[in-house]
Amino acid sequence: MTLGGIGKRYAIGLFNAALAEDILDQVQGDMASFARLVEEEHAFQQFLTSLQVTPEEKEDLIVRAIGDRASGLFLKFVLLLIDKRRIDRIQEVAEVFETLYEEHSGIVRVSIITAIPLDADLERVARAAIERRTGKRARIVKQIDPDIIGGAIMIAGDKIIDGSIRNRLSEMRQELRELRVH
Repeated sequence: MTLGGIGKRYAIGLFNAALAEDILDQVQGDMASFARLVEEEHAFQQFLTSLQVTPEEKEDLIVRAIGDRASGLFLKFVLLLIDKRRIDRIQEVAEVFETLYEEHSGIVRVSIITAIPLDADLERVARAAIERRTGKRARIVKQIDPDIIGGAIMIAGDKIIDGSIRNRLSEMRQELRELRVH
């Protein structure tokens, strides 16, 4: 993901403030939970972005909903987004913040795409191999795509390892096309 735009500015501001207050892990948890809530609860998302609802009504709900659950810094941050009419950018801010957090914490995010759910043993093996190879903690994001037929595709940053059966069949098909029969 490219870091840019409004989301980047707000995310960097929150990240630096959380770092300065030594509450980075707590703010990361607050941000992840809040962003997930906004993404999953469409009525809440509509409420936050509605032009029919005043900023004061939004702020009041936020204070009542997360005021005693989230860090004071995160609460002030969400209220700032509402005040500046930027709450509609919370997902963008959350994505950039998560990237900054992972870089700072020495975490590498790896997507593993399989045709069927990845079992716990294979996930442990993959995690150990990734951590050995990168020297970083691995955060595994599992995805299922039946179209790959079998095997797995691993994506870490700009590196892709395609060990899917679909890819192997495609390579074999290409080799057969290039073969000349005499």
